[in-house]
Amino acid sequence: MVIGSVCYCDEDGTSFRMGDRSYTFPTQTEVFSGKECFCRLIENGEYIPMTYSSLYRRSLIENNGLHFEGTTHDDEFFTPYAFYAAERVTYYPNDFYFYRLHDASMMHVMERFRERAASLYFIAEKLESFIDDQLVEEVKQAYRSLVEDLRNQSQRVYEQALAASTRHCLLIISGESTGNQYGVGTYVNQLANCFDRDMWDVHVVILYAHQQQNVKWRYENGIATYDIPIPYEFQTGWTKSKENQYYRNVFYYIASRIPTKRTVYCHFNFTNHYGLAKLFRERIQAKILFTLHYTEWSFSLLGDRQQMERILVEPKTQWQKIIVSRFEAEKKFMTDCCDKIIAIARHSYDMLRDLYGIPETQLAFIPNGLQDTYVERSHEERDALRVKYGFGKQERLIIFAGRLAPVKGVTELVEAFGRIRNLFPQFRLIVAGSGNIMGCLEKANPFWSQVTFTGFIPKTQLFELYAIAEFGIVPSIHEEFGYVAVEMMMNKLPVLVHQTTGLREIVADGAFGTMFRFDNVHRVESLQVALEALLSGKYSLGNLEVGRERMLNCYSLEDFRERIGTVYHSVNAL
Repeated sequence: MVIGSVCYCDEDGTSFRMGDRSYTFPTQTEVFSGKECFCRLIENGEYIPMTYSSLYRRSLIENNGLHFEGTTHDDEFFTPYAFYAAERVTYYPNDFYFYRLHDASMMHVMERFRERAASLYFIAEKLESFIDDQLVEEVKQAYRSLVEDLRNQSQRVYEQALAASTRHCLLIISGESTGNQYGVGTYVNQLANCFDRDMWDVHVVILYAHQQQNVKWRYENGIATYDIPIPYEFQTGWTKSKENQYYRNVFYYIASRIPTKRTVYCHFNFTNHYGLAKLFRERIQAKILFTLHYTEWSFSLLGDRQQMERILVEPKTQWQKIIVSRFEAEKKFMTDCCDKIIAIARHSYDMLRDLYGIPETQLAFIPNGLQDTYVERSHEERDALRVKYGFGKQERLIIFAGRLAPVKGVTELVEAFGRIRNLFPQFRLIVAGSGNIMGCLEKANPFWSQVTFTGFIPKTQLFELYAIAEFGIVPSIHEEFGYVAVEMMMNKLPVLVHQTTGLREIVADGAFGTMFRFDNVHRVESLQVALEALLSGKYSLGNLEVGRERMLNCYSLEDFRERIGTVYHSVNAL
């Protein structure tokens, strides 16, 4: 490679030069390897990505498969790989390319800015993978610096477009938590994809982001995501005052990027973000929507609404008074902040109306929707998956998926399976999820070899396990909705579910799945009886297509998208 400089010429006749490399090449006779030259250019602030600022030996391109990707910023894609592959790089200290600038060029058209932002972010992601896979340690720092710069460029270009945009502005606000890895995270992704990118600027704001000190910006599939951490100085001795300051920081960081006199919609997913919702509502008159995924008291009381009603009348203990205070905080968030509240199940709708006193004019019932990602697999493909995951052809698999938390009934499941394992030695239990693994391992003692703990795994792997499983088990003691049950049904997996709240609703009182009831005193024993009946074939599972039809007819993403659109239209009319 021979790198030179470029003369940019404006339409008014003025010009300026870019590409001076005199710090990297002080005598103009130096010859470096491409990797060393790249590191020096980055360190000296003399790196520019434009391919037209260099000359290339043809064999460098052909022998290393160098190419362009994307419709914009393709120079930024090509150049780092060219430096990595080049054996020798030198410098020609004069302009050999003259670039005529004009306002109508693609780089200046505002309508292309979101496309440019997407390209820059894509290039950064590809380059980061390349760094992790191939680069030696001493070169990584320079390439990482470029990746960070590309991401920053992507954010700047996107926010330039946002500042000039006339589209509707949506902020989907969530928080980093275990729940956000599972049902709430799935919901946020599905919700974000309900909106036409030509009409909406869609953003996801993740609060309390861990393991980082600065805001992390992402741009994927037309959705901008801001991961906002707690400032380092706030991380010890968290107080209400620090929480309020954190919310102010978040509000001004986000609001400063949105043009004034523009309607903003904020879609919250947790009631404990009261302070932030109030800021958006009062300072910029944002429309506030909220989806109820769960209530705090339902975790404490395992969904026992009758007990909750008694506690609300007369809280007797300090623990009960804490439950009531949390209930009142949830109600305050919904009544003070929200234009519309979405219930994801019919029982949730009834609870919001009757227990929380939310008027029906403020409520909407929208069951969660899922994108149909089912893959039909042949016997040979399923056999290959068994080999991939280390299961024998004769082994029959039961699978649980979700958080390993007390409300999910997973420890009861492991213990119940242990009690019947000798009756059904061909069966294996798969527990897919993160959380209280140690508690589950204790219940699996000493039959660990018959239980597989995967930890948290991506959907692609989970669905592969669904493809080779015999049954899906959802033993949640309480479940507001039950994404996992719907996913299993979508994948033609017969399900055994606890006869409770959202799960009973999903299987329509047993029409689309098998139900059992926990005995409050003898939970393990009641699940043991249900498992034994299931594995011995006493339950009639029927046509495996039935559960999938239920998912497609009642929980499709298309229906979800249509109902969400109706709710947003009604909020806009308020």
